[in-house]
Amino acid sequence: MKGSLIVISFFIAGIAAGYYGIIPDAEEISGCSIYVLYLLIAIIGFEFGYKNLAATIRGLNSVSLMLPFFTVGGTLLFTIPAWMILRSFPLQDYLAVSSATGYYSLSSVLIMEYKKASAGLGTAAELATIALLSNMIREIISLTCAPFFRRYFGWYAPIASAGVASIDVVLPVIARTCGEKAVPIAIMQGVVLEILVPIMIMSFCSI
Repeated sequence: MKGSLIVISFFIAGIAAGYYGIIPDAEEISGCSIYVLYLLIAIIGFEFGYKNLAATIRGLNSVSLMLPFFTVGGTLLFTIPAWMILRSFPLQDYLAVSSATGYYSLSSVLIMEYKKASAGLGTAAELATIALLSNMIREIISLTCAPFFRRYFGWYAPIASAGVASIDVVLPVIARTCGEKAVPIAIMQGVVLEILVPIMIMSFCSI
């Protein structure tokens, strides 16, 4: 929860700085977001190698290995009713936002970079903001509602709800709610989704 509040605070501070022109040459700074994206992807690779997560993944059964794909499938499936109700953007844009599965930092940068050429800077910024807020809300719900999900939907549910955050922010809550047996599965899901998320977002943004 504390990490999410810090992110929200920096986001609001960025809006204020851009709106009031506090930072000079803001147009040049905005072009640096793609390099931040490259750094985030490099950190993902470093984390995978440093923690030797491949060995953890090899120790899981086939059912557990399918969880990240069910997480993605369920997320995308339930995005369609939201699109049918709202219809503010094309379906592929909603799918791009939801395919982040909680990865708010990466998704907002990716969507901003890949949509501004085809949809314009204003629309791209709006979609990036929606991606940031909606995926941040997903993380907060996962943090606060994990015991409820565990009780009524089984111990896979808190992991699926967490999405990509099952490897970091939500992992302690998953361990406490579901037991130590859930930790390797949560880590595996996080690793798989960190690889899949950029691919899915770029694919939906290119449609």
